[in-house]
Amino acid sequence: MTIGNVTARKPTTHFIFYQEATQYWVKATIGLPYYAKDGVVGPPAHGRYVYFDNSQTVATICAILNSSLFYVYFIAYGDCFHLSDTLVSGFPIPSELLTDQCLADLGERLQTSLTANAEHKTIHTRDGSEITYAEFFVAESKPIIDEIDKALAEHYSFTDEEIDFIINYDAKYRMGQDDGEQEA
Repeated sequence: MTIGNVTARKPTTHFIFYQEATQYWVKATIGLPYYAKDGVVGPPAHGRYVYFDNSQTVATICAILNSSLFYVYFIAYGDCFHLSDTLVSGFPIPSELLTDQCLADLGERLQTSLTANAEHKTIHTRDGSEITYAEFFVAESKPIIDEIDKALAEHYSFTDEEIDFIINYDAKYRMGQDDGEQEA
């Protein structure tokens, strides 16, 4: 089974929004992140939607998409910058993972943490528009992401060495410790 097998066939109120451009962190949120152009709040200009039939599945899949496990998959199978619908929908998941309430709760906790650590940033475009958006500092939520990866490790039967590799993969750069600065 893959994420694509559990997506809704048409738009619903239960969805994940994720940014197409990705560097060290996938930025996926339950619902829309804050975005306003010239004071009009709406959906961000560049992003993708994945719809589901219920809130537990949304929270669980959002946890997966923000996990270090998914990041390793993204690096292995993607171009290391663009997150495509194909990569998201093709990610393999064990069916019992969808009923794991602990994982869904971690997804909700992660969403709360991402929102709490986000800052509104305002930019001005060349055409004179003013855009304000939520800038996420995902590294601040790494302890929750580590918990998500440990929960996922049980579903995928990873060894201690494998989960250690996944949790720490590229951590020096993802956490901004290569030059002494915090990653934004």
